[in-house]
Amino acid sequence: MKLVPFLLTLVLASPAAAAAPEPGPDRIVTRVTPMPRLTVGDRFDVTYVVTTRHPSLVTGPLADSLGAFVVAKEDRKNVRRGDVDETTYKLAVACFQPGRQTLPGLRFTVSFGGQGDTLTGDTVSVSIASVLPDSMKDVRGLKPAETFPNYWLWLIPAIVLLVAVLAWLGWKLYRRLKRLHEAVPPPLPAWEEALGALDRLPWREWLAEGQFKRLYYALSEILKRYLERRFEFDAVEQTTTELLASMRAHKLPMRDEITRFFARCDLVKYAKTVPPADEAERALEQLRDFVQRTKPAPEPAAPAATAQPAPAGGGA
Repeated sequence: MKLVPFLLTLVLASPAAAAAPEPGPDRIVTRVTPMPRLTVGDRFDVTYVVTTRHPSLVTGPLADSLGAFVVAKEDRKNVRRGDVDETTYKLAVACFQPGRQTLPGLRFTVSFGGQGDTLTGDTVSVSIASVLPDSMKDVRGLKPAETFPNYWLWLIPAIVLLVAVLAWLGWKLYRRLKRLHEAVPPPLPAWEEALGALDRLPWREWLAEGQFKRLYYALSEILKRYLERRFEFDAVEQTTTELLASMRAHKLPMRDEITRFFARCDLVKYAKTVPPADEAERALEQLRDFVQRTKPAPEPAAPAATAQPAPAGGGA
């Protein structure tokens, strides 16, 4: 590959200044490290040596704009040489636009006591080669952004309308559910539900067909349902052991009778015990008797107000 020679030009104020800086207490010298070839993004070093009286405060580098250049790194070093201070600024600069580009002169402010001065470095011209292959020389820049219509003017009213429709539908649904809730009759008391279930039980047909397991299973479920609603604890989903523990914890009446009843039901349901028919009838009556004896006592009726006899009128 043939190397493109590096082109570097220092634009100075005058040929004499380019040859050698004028002597004086405050001066600046610009130096550039030559490179054989620069492409877009390559770094090259630019050094500014600022000589000032001792002691001076030097601030910089300053520039209104660097154009296509970027300062990637900056190193500063200060050395005292007798009555003068020598401050060296070494900048690593990169350019991101191909062609011949000029780095503007950077400024440095110098403060010495109550005096001030501004020193400006030389401009630096460099040639930057493109990194694109020859086949991509026709790549064009990005097109300007296209504007789209503002849909918010229609979207916001649509959202407000949708919220209003959903609110109206929610209110209608609430009114309908409220009417359905009011139309549903209240549930029967636990004892009435249990006695009604016993009355509707086709136990005679089951006994005639020998379905003892089915009968005892139905009796145990009716009793669990009654215990859960009457004494307000979870009974339907509990095993017999858990149910007996809950009965003791809630101090249920007739616990011994209920314990023997569940034990007999488990023998029929799980041990395949076949009880006599009269025993199955007694189990039905025992359950009915337990419900009758544990239901709440009826509230006493309020006594009727007795009419007081009118006092007999007496003559004078």
